[in-house]
Amino acid sequence: MAATLQSQHTAPFTISEADSDAFPGTAVVAKTKRYTFYWLAGEEPILLTVKDYDGTNVTGEVDPPDSMIERVAQAG
Repeated sequence: MAATLQSQHTAPFTISEADSDAFPGTAVVAKTKRYTFYWLAGEEPILLTVKDYDGTNVTGEVDPPDSMIERVAQAG
């Protein structure tokens, strides 16, 4: 399982702005192959929720990949 965790942290990801009234303020969506991370953008982004590819809420179980927080802060 350690190999799986390592690949999560080094996985490439894409970032886009959320287009939804469901999120307050400026929300940013960051996606890896498997997970979608929803962030409240700002100088220090706040992770709102994490969804697995099948829509399962895995918030608190999955950490964002390396450098995602910095890239979300720049995008916001």
